[in-house]
Amino acid sequence: MRARLLAAACALLALAAVAPARAATVLETQVSHSDNVYRIRFAVVIDAPLERVRAVMTDFAQLTKLTDTLIESEVLARSAGKQRIRVVFRTCVLFFCKQMRKTEDVETLSNGDIVTVAVPAESDFHRAEARWHLVGDAVATRVEYDAEMEPRFFVPPLIGPALVKSKIRRELIATAGNLERLAQP
Repeated sequence: MRARLLAAACALLALAAVAPARAATVLETQVSHSDNVYRIRFAVVIDAPLERVRAVMTDFAQLTKLTDTLIESEVLARSAGKQRIRVVFRTCVLFFCKQMRKTEDVETLSNGDIVTVAVPAESDFHRAEARWHLVGDAVATRVEYDAEMEPRFFVPPLIGPALVKSKIRRELIATAGNLERLAQP
């Protein structure tokens, strides 16, 4: 019995030794809702080099590695400095589950910001725009995310927005942790 306990303790210590020193540090998370538009602001410090973080975030064919809600991600077209991507995601809030699709044009600006604009005719959103601002160095990266989304689908007005806002916050925090894990050298 003592040998089993000692073996279990050693295994736990070994796991702790290889675990990352810290998780992504969430600096800000705001989600508001008005007139069926969700506004999201999120800032996090990722314990990974800027270039690695940018590489993971712009590997659009592999975005499903960042979050469990994304079930499909593909690059549809490439042109000078722009890409058109399609993502399909599934999320549940309480007993309400929804699979959504979004086709968006992605551009990396001269300052390094990543801007996405949904193509409404090919999306479950009337409008969806986002900007990712990344600053950092060889050790850590600050990621700021600002977005506005207007879903084309019905969200029950009394309880829906509060639950959706909570779900968005949880997903952003989980995604930041996955980004950090994937971007570490």
